[in-house]
Amino acid sequence: MRLSRFATRSAILSICLACASAGVIAAAAPPAPTPDQVTAAIQQAEAERLKQLAQTDPAAAERARSPYVAGIMASIKAHTVKGCLPASDGEIVCIVGVKAGRRDGYRALAFGANPEPWVLVRREEPAISGPDAEQATASMREFARGLLKNPADAEEAAELTAMATSLVVKQLDECRLSSESGNVRCAAVISTAGKPDQRVSGFAFALEAGGWRFVPREPDRGQ
Repeated sequence: MRLSRFATRSAILSICLACASAGVIAAAAPPAPTPDQVTAAIQQAEAERLKQLAQTDPAAAERARSPYVAGIMASIKAHTVKGCLPASDGEIVCIVGVKAGRRDGYRALAFGANPEPWVLVRREEPAISGPDAEQATASMREFARGLLKNPADAEEAAELTAMATSLVVKQLDECRLSSESGNVRCAAVISTAGKPDQRVSGFAFALEAGGWRFVPREPDRGQ
């Protein structure tokens, strides 16, 4: 199956948007904070940072309280929580859409597992690894089964059938979170119908409430 041909067809992409609920493979999803709870956790973390900074570097703390910086901090507002995944040490990592001033994008935030209240547990952005190979395989097969309901021609039907029944994701790597879409972009090593392994880049997976959804080709406009 010529997967690159399949994945780049504009018709396939439009159908993908129409059947967005298909191809969602369940992942172990912990409870997730609401956007308002994320906003409160960010503001609380900043207040605690300023309190500690005042004890160690009063001058820096005073600069951080300037009207300009304070205005930016006050403008921070989470508007979307795409989903959360369990992490190490009892933490959970969530993909969150956050607006601050004129900047608006997705990032990963780590929270303590206790939601009363939700608390950010570290300032550095945690890594998001995406689905495992088994989840990616199931998501891609489910996506193909959805498209088989309305193939463009016999050739595409054959390609989709092969993908739905025999595609195997052997490895996912180079995964990174897109700040623009909130999806996780990965490179993959795949095989189909006994053909040689093929390395493909540009695939993406969207974390949703029900699990991971395969996105065939997502334009790379930077992170």
